[in-house]
Amino acid sequence: MSRRRSRPRPPRAAFIGAIVAVMVLAGSAWWGWRQAREAVAPADDPFGEQLQVAPEPDPYARVEVLNGAGEPGAARRAAEVLRRAGFDVVHFGNAPDFGVTRTRVIDRVGSGPRADSVAGWLGVDRTETEPDLQAHLDATIILGADWRDRFRLAGDSVGQGEGPDR
Repeated sequence: MSRRRSRPRPPRAAFIGAIVAVMVLAGSAWWGWRQAREAVAPADDPFGEQLQVAPEPDPYARVEVLNGAGEPGAARRAAEVLRRAGFDVVHFGNAPDFGVTRTRVIDRVGSGPRADSVAGWLGVDRTETEPDLQAHLDATIILGADWRDRFRLAGDSVGQGEGPDR
C-alpha cells in the first residue's frame, strides 16, 4: 500500500483569523457608510440659513427644471443630475425671467409631499404652492444664481458646459 502525500495545509488558526479579520473590516466599512448616509451635515447657505439635504429622492416625483439664472445650459445640466439621482424630469427649459437669485421649488399639486422631497433634496427650505393640475407635474424648479451650490449640497457636482437650454 502506498501512502499518498498530502499537500501541507495552512494552520487552521491562521485561516480562521483571516476570515475574522475580513469580516471585521467589512462590518466596519458598512457601519461607517451607514453612519455617513444617516448623518448628512448641514451646510451654510450664503444667505445665512442652514440647509439640510434629504438622503433619498422620491423616484415618482415628476418635475420640470427652468433656468431662471440666465446661465446657458443650466437647466439641461441640472436635469441630468436630477435624473441620475432618480427624479422623473419631464421638461427643462428657460424660465420667463432671468435674474432669479435663489432657487425656488413650486408645488404644482398643492401640499404635495413630492414637491417637499425635491425641495429637501436641493436644500431649499420651503416650497411655494401654485397648483396647476393641467401641467401633470409635482414640482417646478426655477434655478437661481445659487443653483450650483444647491446641487453640490445635494451630493453632485455640476460640470461646466455651454449651449442654450432649448
